[in-house]
Amino acid sequence: MKILLIYYTGTYNTRFLSNKIKERFILDNHEVELVEFNKDAPTIDASNYDLIGLGYPIYGFNSPKPFNQYLKSNIKFKKGQKYFIYKNSGETFSLNNASSRTIKNLGRKRKIKLVGEYHFVLPYNIHFPFEENFIKEILQYNEKLLDILIYNLKQYNIKIINSNIFYDIASFFISIQKVGGPINSFFYKVDNNKCIKCMKCINECPSKNIYIDKKNKIKFHHDCYMCMRCSFYCPANAINIGFLNSWKVSNYYNLYALDKDKKLVAPYIKGDEKGFYKCFKKYFDKIEKEYQKFSQNI
Repeated sequence: MKILLIYYTGTYNTRFLSNKIKERFILDNHEVELVEFNKDAPTIDASNYDLIGLGYPIYGFNSPKPFNQYLKSNIKFKKGQKYFIYKNSGETFSLNNASSRTIKNLGRKRKIKLVGEYHFVLPYNIHFPFEENFIKEILQYNEKLLDILIYNLKQYNIKIINSNIFYDIASFFISIQKVGGPINSFFYKVDNNKCIKCMKCINECPSKNIYIDKKNKIKFHHDCYMCMRCSFYCPANAINIGFLNSWKVSNYYNLYALDKDKKLVAPYIKGDEKGFYKCFKKYFDKIEKEYQKFSQNI
């Protein structure tokens, strides 16, 4: 098959995941192309591809608004074309089930056929950092979910994550990106005593929202995607992200190195967790159950 993966990434979790999916398809002798969305992403005629993958990080239980707009305005689909969704977040709360509703609505309007939807866990880029052993365990289960994704697409086993009206309504009102980015960006600031003028934030901002003024100070426009890339990767930890600064996570993960290191010290999720971590036991058990079922069918 000729496959196109179109994705948006904030702190590069979805880029990492997209590359993993690409590697799996290539192993099966498929031709794969990647398109990463940013403000300069081109208009694409996707009608000549056999399969389209749409990938995104979940923001406030929603797909990112700029990515939705890009798919609507800049991608040409073909009626009856097959596509799948792969999304990622730092937790497995049920409200995430509703996050693809805008993309699914676009698919129905364009009369393209959804053949799969998969939710991967990857470490937070906001709230708090994940410990390395926890990330390693997550990545091991992601490998199994990737096996399931590839197998289902090959066998044309359609797997959709079902939402309901309550999740849809709740996620609609929780959506923070509609106004959050532009408003919060008024409160972004850079500590000039820390800033080393490496220009990493300016060069890598997906919305071209950051610039340097005539006084050689880093400043922000108000077209922020709320991806946290600037603060996450700032080598000097010099960026204050306004209302969200108390949740800031800075320059923490090397997913590629952790992915190569398969050794777990011990299972991080043991089944007796409470609070935030409780949801992961159910998530891991579900993947394991699907994986065992899939393995029996090979």
